[in-house]
Amino acid sequence: MATQTTLPRPPFDPQPAPSLGSGPSRWWRIADFSVFGLWAAAVSTVLPHHEPWPDEAQAWLIARDLNLSTIWFHELRYEGTPGLWHTILWVAQHWFHAPYPALNVIGALFALAGVAFVLWKSPFPRPITYLLVLSYVFVYQYAVVARSYNLFLLLVFLMAYFYRDPSRPLSLTVVLLLLSFVAVHGALLAASFGSCYFLEAYKRRKELHSNMRTPYLISAAAMLLAFVFLLVILWPTPDVAEFAKTPPGVAPQGDTKLMKFEAVIDLSFFDQTYISAIFLILAAAWCYLRGKFLVFALPVSLLILLYVTIHGRPHHHGIVFLAAMAAFWIAWPTDNQSRLFSNWQRLATWGMTALLALMLSLNVWDGYAALLQDYLFPYCGSQDAAQFLKQVAADNTVIYGYTFGTSAVSAYFDRNIFSNMPTTYYHQGLPGHGAILDYDEIAAVSPAYLVLFSTNELADFRSIDPQLRANGYALVHFSKGNIFYKRFAFDTSSYFIYQRRYPPVH
Repeated sequence: MATQTTLPRPPFDPQPAPSLGSGPSRWWRIADFSVFGLWAAAVSTVLPHHEPWPDEAQAWLIARDLNLSTIWFHELRYEGTPGLWHTILWVAQHWFHAPYPALNVIGALFALAGVAFVLWKSPFPRPITYLLVLSYVFVYQYAVVARSYNLFLLLVFLMAYFYRDPSRPLSLTVVLLLLSFVAVHGALLAASFGSCYFLEAYKRRKELHSNMRTPYLISAAAMLLAFVFLLVILWPTPDVAEFAKTPPGVAPQGDTKLMKFEAVIDLSFFDQTYISAIFLILAAAWCYLRGKFLVFALPVSLLILLYVTIHGRPHHHGIVFLAAMAAFWIAWPTDNQSRLFSNWQRLATWGMTALLALMLSLNVWDGYAALLQDYLFPYCGSQDAAQFLKQVAADNTVIYGYTFGTSAVSAYFDRNIFSNMPTTYYHQGLPGHGAILDYDEIAAVSPAYLVLFSTNELADFRSIDPQLRANGYALVHFSKGNIFYKRFAFDTSSYFIYQRRYPPVH
């Protein structure tokens, strides 16, 4: 009789955790497809009502008007972001001749792929998974708003999926490389999770089969080369406006670091600073109990640090949220692990499940509120402004546009309509054409129309209107827009359109 050999158990069991619900699996499959259909219905209903704002239009115009080599080796350093999203949009336009309205659809399709992957591969109990895919980040911010961050929904959780299997370093590395080229935040995520993965592999190096060492070395080398390449293409030159010195006598604008720290802690999770802080402490403790403290603490803390010290806007909160959820995915117990739990471990996991349910339920409410607002009200005034300019044939006259908001209007035209701008997109470099309202230049040139983007309508109007009237201009159109974030609007995204109507007052 043959002797049966018992193979050693792998350090990770990649099988998904069981659902908390009971009942026939057929009903859970029906629930899976129902949630998937609900997500698709909600997003597709709002999508036609979403007007892209300048940050969305900017990438589209760069992809439309430049070749790939110019994008990667020249323009990206001014954008401060890697070019995976720009390349996708370039292919969509130059290979498939996609029109501008396709931008929203492209972003939503990538989000759809991420939702499908999470629904059918998540290790979480099904109720937690359902809440996750219907939460604010999944159903609105990285689904309806078409930006490179829409790629995160798929790539972040693909990363978490492969992370749980130590035998697939090459598969994980491919995902990490793609993640690195989505955004600077993605590169930070890739560096954080990749470092944790390789550190864990080093700690159990004696357990690894000898034929696994080469894939790990190849993976480490590929990641190193990718980051060197990112440094080369993104390293700022002296004419990158973001890093230009503030002129003497001009105070730096923006929130204080403390305000930004409170905001990112607050709005990434429970929409309340102290409750979110307690959640982070408890989550870190649970990950420590699961042996995954660094997997949680490193990416979350580095993203918060990036947000506070270098660059952070409300739409970046979602990346902190996704980093935390990816850490929970990696740390979540499998069937076999759950069976070996002590009472304390089981109680801690139930507590973590309850915390996630509470946090995600609040985020579902946030998502519903954002969808409703975007459906009922304009997200950006760009479409309305472009329609007005076409109606009055302003594009056949001399128009001056100001600030990066011009890109969202330019996207509705097949050429550059702003005489003071050298490109359709807003070039984020010096000397900064259209960066400020130059009254002397306006008086000298006397353009027929002025288009001014506003993120603070009342203050901007009070600032510009008296001087423009003195120069002979009258406000002829106002295009309203609001940047919706969860249950409120954190900025306006509106346009003032002035026309030259009478001689200037001397």
